[in-house]
Amino acid sequence: MLSLDLIQHIEGKLRAAINVRMTQEDTWLLTLNLVYDGHPAGKLSFNLNGYSEEEAYEVARNLNQYPYLMREIDEYLWGESD
Repeated sequence: MLSLDLIQHIEGKLRAAINVRMTQEDTWLLTLNLVYDGHPAGKLSFNLNGYSEEEAYEVARNLNQYPYLMREIDEYLWGESD
């Protein structure tokens, strides 16, 4: 099974321990263990369907470059805002 583990600064005091691993051909599970200001803040996961290995690793390495993922993280941590 192919996988990648890394720790990444997301923004401000938010960091994530990131794991991405293949679950089936062309399907990857991206798991984020969020830490805010040194305290556990939650865990999120996303299915990356139809992604190649390189594409899945690119998402994991550059998470804050993907607005739809950042929006999901913000909503999880802070709720929807108007």
